[in-house]
Amino acid sequence: MSPKARDLALLALASACVRLPLLVLSRGAPFDLESYARVAACPAAGLYVSPALAGRYPYLPAWWALVRLLGRLASRWGGDPGVWFRLPAVAGDSAVACLAYLFAARRAGLPGPTPMGDPRRAGLAAGAVWVLNPLAWIVGAGHGQFDSLVLALVLAAAWLLEYSPHPRGESRAALCLGLAVALKTWPALLLPAFMGVFPAPRDRLRFAAKTLALPAVLPLPWIAADGFRPVWERLAYTGANALGPSGALRAACFALRVDPALWRAADAGYRDAALALIAAAFAWAVSHPRDLRLAAALPWAGLTLALLAPGLSPQYLLWAPALALAWSPGLCLRLSVPALALAAGFYALVLPGVLAGSAAWAPPRPIPGLMFAWAAANLAWWAWSAGQWRRLKVLNVRAARAGG
Repeated sequence: MSPKARDLALLALASACVRLPLLVLSRGAPFDLESYARVAACPAAGLYVSPALAGRYPYLPAWWALVRLLGRLASRWGGDPGVWFRLPAVAGDSAVACLAYLFAARRAGLPGPTPMGDPRRAGLAAGAVWVLNPLAWIVGAGHGQFDSLVLALVLAAAWLLEYSPHPRGESRAALCLGLAVALKTWPALLLPAFMGVFPAPRDRLRFAAKTLALPAVLPLPWIAADGFRPVWERLAYTGANALGPSGALRAACFALRVDPALWRAADAGYRDAALALIAAAFAWAVSHPRDLRLAAALPWAGLTLALLAPGLSPQYLLWAPALALAWSPGLCLRLSVPALALAAGFYALVLPGVLAGSAAWAPPRPIPGLMFAWAAANLAWWAWSAGQWRRLKVLNVRAARAGG
């Protein structure tokens, strides 16, 4: 086994071992784990019209196939299904740590006016940033969200597109990014950052077509079985108003005892505005692909999605830090700390079982003072993140002008 292979195996194993206690001791998020179990129990036809899944997040067919497999393994081999359903997140974290190693080792090995350091040492340090990242522990092994698996596929696509010597590197990158979109739709908004790698419009369109082919084809059997409208209505879900401006709006309206109908109208207005801003940002990125440098653009795009998300759930706090590993482990740390503080506050207030398992406390009563404080914390995180977004934009422009 080569030294590089040993390093990657060490990081993957260390990442899994560090998360094992939380995987076993945490309760996970009961609603989400129950949703996974219901999705796993659903046959192919009826996934989007089944009464058992009413009011549940409409998971995409790729995730349905994965949790159905995990459900069968849990039935055959035994064990807590909630632990089985959190294994993809643990595997995703191991993959992200390995990809952080590859990006950092590659950067350290590049020629330059000053020595960049030992590639192996740089790679191990970058991988350790993710292995030891508490935000990743809580969201994946604790909560049970599988975003690290999606992010690993995005980072793998970036690696293959930038550095793979294989003649099919582009096709493999498109497949990885397409799988990420097939698991969650949001990675499609990262596509312009990848398209900027190609100088010719024809090449950009070819890569986009390769990427979107798989996620476009996978839902077709469900559209045929359940009908287009049920599938579209379920997939048009814009997220929970847990964090960010939508979470702050909800908390403030609750504290002020605003009429629920008025709050829902305000929330709908905010979501419409957020979607319009995301569409505008996507249109700009598509029309200016050469202004984007992939490694620097990924964390900027991840932070853009977090800032403009119509409804922000805690797992999306993970995106910008993970994608920052393509550029700098230090940037990952800088983005992780405030996101961890906000995520810890959310779990302490709403899902203490994720943090403390059987020793969890009862969620505190949502008194007005606490709700105002929570709204202020969300707005403070948003304002700080907006400042980081501005810095990342400048960094990306410089990287694009320098050609890397």
